[in-house]
Amino acid sequence: ALLERSRGAFGAVGAELQRSRFKNAITEALDVVRDANKYLSDQAPWKLKEDPERVKSILHVALQVVDDAKSLLTPFLPNSSQKVYEMLGGEGDWSGMPRLDVVSEDGGPDYPVLTGDYATEAVWESRPIKPGIPLAKPTPLFKKLDSSVVDEELARLQDDSGSGR
Repeated sequence: ALLERSRGAFGAVGAELQRSRFKNAITEALDVVRDANKYLSDQAPWKLKEDPERVKSILHVALQVVDDAKSLLTPFLPNSSQKVYEMLGGEGDWSGMPRLDVVSEDGGPDYPVLTGDYATEAVWESRPIKPGIPLAKPTPLFKKLDSSVVDEELARLQDDSGSGR
């Protein structure tokens, strides 16, 4: 069921992106991540030492969904998606980094266009992971912010809004 959910998210997230509903798109992608976390928690492979085949199955499903999530989150987190790609044994560039180009048509005014180099490994679909590829040692993708950093930023935002900026 989790694999079907993950595969189906490509259509749902893609449809939201086409409609420029970015918040809906990232919410759908993060729902897949939450479902994967729940799956791992519910299955508790660390408690199944007597059933190594079940552990392998659980970990395979989890890794497949991590790989899918990497793709689903690429439009929002390209650098982090690249790191996950490398942790899963990928080499080279997973996806092009977005850039802002200024263009004009027929002598009209210049306007910015968000674009990038997309002749890379990235595809918008679930691809089966390949068994036997060595995984890199996992490292945290994000640093946990100290609550004081959050407090300082909130105070700064309140000061900015109070001063009319």
